[in-house]
Amino acid sequence: MAAPLPHKRFEMVSLVVYATKLPPAPQVFGRIIAAIKDGECSLARLAELIRLDAALTVQVLRVANGALSGFRSPAGSVEEAVLRIGFKELHRVVGLCAASAVYQADMAVYAAPADRVWANAVATAVAMERLCAATGGDAALGYTAGLLRCIGKMALARHAAGAVAPYPADGTPLPDWETRTFGYNHAQIGAALCELWRFPKPIVGAIRDQLRPSAHPGDDTLARLLNLAGGIAVGLGCGLPGEESLWGDADGRAAQAGLDPARLEILRMETSLETERMKTMVEFIRQG
Repeated sequence: MAAPLPHKRFEMVSLVVYATKLPPAPQVFGRIIAAIKDGECSLARLAELIRLDAALTVQVLRVANGALSGFRSPAGSVEEAVLRIGFKELHRVVGLCAASAVYQADMAVYAAPADRVWANAVATAVAMERLCAATGGDAALGYTAGLLRCIGKMALARHAAGAVAPYPADGTPLPDWETRTFGYNHAQIGAALCELWRFPKPIVGAIRDQLRPSAHPGDDTLARLLNLAGGIAVGLGCGLPGEESLWGDADGRAAQAGLDPARLEILRMETSLETERMKTMVEFIRQG
């Protein structure tokens, strides 16, 4: 059997082709987040966007009609489902549905099974939500950035398609291995995808700079928090192979965000509890 090729360059100019190979839910999620941020979040508009993806529509109706909703009669329309879920929770539910659609397959080139990637996404998203709320930021933007942090890995894993030997976990920094193997690292690909899908610029920037939060001084708040959230996910046992060294000095990042060690520990505990609380909904969505 021939040995796997050591390199398989990712052509950024063909990004739109790779995007079409991914489920449409993240793109719809991006348009929903943008509509909410632009003040275009009428019930009719949100329902219209959700209907752009049939699978997402089914998932939203399932959540609205599930045992957790507490309603005896089923919602008969997307509009009614949105009202039951509530605008405040909608970004969470749609985000989970979108992430579930994307993180279905194992990422063999990263030695990361789908369940582990999914657990990391949820833990990072909840950590970002808590960190943003504690520092006066936009919790919805933070949650979204946390969920989509690894979207670039999924694109690269599909691009590798068994033709690239898995990440060796021999101490080589993961971004260096990615750049040598594909020409880009997952943060760059993830940011490009989010930009293509029209996610708000702060999310694009945070995903792009999550590994180097100081790359763009003055516009790095969300990226610093995303880096900090990545470390929190590792501490909760939800880390991914090769990432342990990527999250820098947690106390230093927290201090930059105005959080002392005691407050950071409280946020870690809150993240752990909230992630545990969300398990029922997460499992319900994953089973769909």
